Amino acid sequence: MTEIPQHLIDQITAGRCVAFVGAGFSAPAVPAWKALLDGLAEKAALDADQAAWLDQLIHQGGHRDLEAAAQVLQVAMGEQFDPALAEVLVERGHPERIAERRRLLAGIPFDAILTTNFDHFLIGDVPGPQAYQRILRDPPHRWWEPRFWEGQEGAPVIKLHGEVGPIGDAVVFTQRDYRERLYSSPAYMTFLRSLFATNTVLYIGVSFTDAYLNELRSEVLAMLDHEADDDPVAYALLADVQPHQERYLRSHEGLGVLGFDTAGMTDWSGFEDHLRAIHAATNPRAILGRALADRTILWVDGEPDDTSYGAALLRDAAADAGGRTTIASVRTVDEALARMRAAAPDLVLLDGPLAEATLTAMRAEDLRAPAVVFSRTGGTGGIVDRRAAMALGATDALTEWGDLFREVARILS
Repeated sequence: MTEIPQHLIDQITAGRCVAFVGAGFSAPAVPAWKALLDGLAEKAALDADQAAWLDQLIHQGGHRDLEAAAQVLQVAMGEQFDPALAEVLVERGHPERIAERRRLLAGIPFDAILTTNFDHFLIGDVPGPQAYQRILRDPPHRWWEPRFWEGQEGAPVIKLHGEVGPIGDAVVFTQRDYRERLYSSPAYMTFLRSLFATNTVLYIGVSFTDAYLNELRSEVLAMLDHEADDDPVAYALLADVQPHQERYLRSHEGLGVLGFDTAGMTDWSGFEDHLRAIHAATNPRAILGRALADRTILWVDGEPDDTSYGAALLRDAAADAGGRTTIASVRTVDEALARMRAAAPDLVLLDGPLAEATLTAMRAEDLRAPAVVFSRTGGTGGIVDRRAAMALGATDALTEWGDLFREVARILS
């Protein structure tokens, strides 16, 4: 079983963890570097001399030659470069290969997701004041919010190197693009420094070959005066890291390694295994499902149609966790009391208009079960005030589904 450090789990659920997603995340779905450049070269209007030069750079050189080929293509194609890049990614891409990765990532309650990937597989904002404000100044997220339940919306995403297509920012593709992004926009680096210094970072699919990223990590370690026995300031999913290397990274780089063996670069299932384990430990639906498994809930609501959505989600969450949840719905106080006299439920959920009478009767008959008052619209003619509800014995009075599910998980965990 894949083990995830408790410190990382705690940081994620507390809203103090940012994911930094690199090229390795999308690698199964996008063409390799040479294939991408070949695709661009096919779409470029090149003379014979340029075509031969590019062929040599792409197929007869090393990594720096590939960077040079990208620069030559960008200059030669001009304004057609970004649209052509988008076309190549669509024509030669395989998004179905990372569908599970995307679902798992969106279901983990990160405070934010930063990515250097410019493909379409993660939808987000490009760097700028509005994006920075959303991450740094908006109210902190809560792990139980509905955007994390189904693995579709997830945390806000900032695409640090832009995105192919017309979303208002050029793609960072060449060394010149890197220089312009780093040095022509001081706010960009200030934003990253702020985020790295105040959050635990989980690196996913990052190779740590970008000099500016390593420099930022060093700045944060120096700023925090990190010691070898301190909790890591960051974690990373890394392939084929040996124990002595893990020890060094943990002690001197402040980096906790979530390692996996690729069996000689042939098996990358460990990548998904770690994402699944993090998801299982932090996703609100998964947490709720484990808390609900094999429990009985009594839902007291005069209009059960109002709560059918929530009841269905609770049952599904419990089923996902491998258990069954019995949810008994009743419409009157008398029905509720009769069921509680027969067998005490693990939890009672009360609609506002029926809450006062039910809680008063429970107290009078010493019928003991934790109770939560929940009214989707705030309720009329019943308890809507937390203080009044709690004075009668309820643990809370709530109006939002996310808050209710958080309270259910807290009580039953």
